[in-house]
Amino acid sequence: LKMASFSSEFLKRPVVDTNGELFGLLEEIIIDTKSGQLVELLVDVSKEIDPSKLPWPMTDGLCRVPAQEVSRIADRIHLSR
Repeated sequence: LKMASFSSEFLKRPVVDTNGELFGLLEEIIIDTKSGQLVELLVDVSKEIDPSKLPWPMTDGLCRVPAQEVSRIADRIHLSR
């Protein structure tokens, strides 16, 4: 329960690339329930971005960004590329 309330604080936060450009908004956080580790972020990609050019898969209109691609989580979520 604690994990869910923690992750809900981050929903709808902007996700930005290394240049600080808006990549999209965080829709969901996927966490491994056994380890408690962040697995991936589901991001509603900015309309200016062509999803077919992304290195990550799209599912139901959301981009599945692996946790390894996240460099920092603050007021915005920073990707490592």
